[in-house]
Amino acid sequence: MSMTVTNVDIGNVILQDAQFRDDSLTFAGAGTVAEGTILARDSVSGALVPFVKGGTTNENGIPKAVVTYDVVATGAGDVPVRAGVAGSYRKERLVIDADGDDSNIDAAVIDQLRDYGLTPIDVQELGILDNQ
Repeated sequence: MSMTVTNVDIGNVILQDAQFRDDSLTFAGAGTVAEGTILARDSVSGALVPFVKGGTTNENGIPKAVVTYDVVATGAGDVPVRAGVAGSYRKERLVIDADGDDSNIDAAVIDQLRDYGLTPIDVQELGILDNQ
């Protein structure tokens, strides 16, 4: 008899007290922005764009929101989103778009997020073992 271990995903990026705003997310072409991706606001168009750590183009280096579900675009242009603009979020589920994960979310990025009411919190999730 062999035992199979299954990881159970028991949550999303939102931890508590999330506040949302209807907005637009700009895509350069077809693609997907993953749940938890940190977003900035383009200072020229006013639309949300993926946050770039250290970015200086049209304020793309200033985190202003978090997308709380996968957003898919079939081509270039704006896609309506309901983005998280305040509240607490699971740090390990936040994403920098260029990296695809949270590996470069350091103290500086966490401080930037907090400046705009987005609080990343380290959460140790414990899965439930299924011993069937």
